[in-house]
Amino acid sequence: MKRKALKLSFEYMDTPERRVLSLDADGVPCVPVLGFDAYRRQWRAAPIHVHDECVEISLCLRGDLEFELRGERFPFRPGFVFASRPDEPHRLCAYPKGMSKYWLLFRIPSRGERILGFSAKETAWLVQELTHLPQRLFVGTKEIGLIFKRLFALYDNLPARSVQRRVRIRTAVAELLLEIVEAAHTTTARQSPERIADVIAAVRADLARCWTIDELAARVGCSHSKLLLAFKQQTGAPPHAFLLACRIERAKELLADGRDSVATIARSLGFASPQHFAGHFKLATGQTPREWRAKAKMYVK
Repeated sequence: MKRKALKLSFEYMDTPERRVLSLDADGVPCVPVLGFDAYRRQWRAAPIHVHDECVEISLCLRGDLEFELRGERFPFRPGFVFASRPDEPHRLCAYPKGMSKYWLLFRIPSRGERILGFSAKETAWLVQELTHLPQRLFVGTKEIGLIFKRLFALYDNLPARSVQRRVRIRTAVAELLLEIVEAAHTTTARQSPERIADVIAAVRADLARCWTIDELAARVGCSHSKLLLAFKQQTGAPPHAFLLACRIERAKELLADGRDSVATIARSLGFASPQHFAGHFKLATGQTPREWRAKAKMYVK
């Protein structure tokens, strides 16, 4: 029985800025879309949509991007992979000039259907893995990008409908999907508390930096809400409050040392001005930086 045609929310095309290709003719109906975007100009944001029967998987190559899924926003930076399931409304929030990404749709086979030359049991395992990835946003591997690139090279350079092309494309797709599954599980193994601890250490090591939630979430490979929850569980405070507390503690040490001026200390810790620093310092300690320094000198004597 022939399977009904898949309803897609876009059209196939092959232009310098956007490639939307089908691998159906190459014997890979489980990948109805192989895509590559490389925009030379800004495009309008995509509407919220779902892909019936398909898992969408994207690899960011260039750009400061963001996915929206079920009302939650996920930072999507170079080297990261983002996956959405068939029942999840989602969109890429912007298509800025200069951005680029690889992406594909994996069509979930019907019951008993085999894909990529796998047995029924092997097909069921792969479908289960791809539809239940432990993270929807995770750090990709160099190999994922290389396999995507190889797939496009095979599509462009091998004779259409040749046996060699079909075998090599099918093999590359299998390698790509398995690499994605492995990367998702590897990232999960590096997650909290170790991954959050690494981010906390990075914040402590660079107090002058204006850390953003986007940057920290991208380092961990999770959404903003999950980052905030995990960060607060380990430090007792959200990232901004934690950074400010660390800056104040370091300022106390530098003031007691006595070698740097208040203005120099303010700059070294990322405060906008000495007045900005003094205001936060007094709010935290009840004293101005100069009052704290004077008291510290008395105790030293």
